[in-house]
Amino acid sequence: SILEKPADVGQAREFVARYASGPPATVGAVTLCHVPSGVRVTGVDSATIHFAAGVAEGDLVGRLLDDGAPILSCAGGLMVEHPLVREHIDRIDGTEASVMGLSKELVLEL
Repeated sequence: SILEKPADVGQAREFVARYASGPPATVGAVTLCHVPSGVRVTGVDSATIHFAAGVAEGDLVGRLLDDGAPILSCAGGLMVEHPLVREHIDRIDGTEASVMGLSKELVLEL
């Protein structure tokens, strides 16, 4: 399913609980156009975030809120770059930039 920004703190907690049983993934696409020639190139990039099973234990969302993290402004309710979230990440298949929205590697590849 596609996760958007959580509507409320309860939904953010639901999202985090899901991450313990199945890794979320992001998909992004870039199209570059050279205006004088009209040449266009497009690429797609994805990343999968593998969380430790313990991500759903405790109150990660509450800790993030206490730290002032804008969880309701982030798709999926978490920011992989936040130190409190990083401690729960086993690995990312792909790049952190892809997770955050724009893969520098993809742009340079195109």
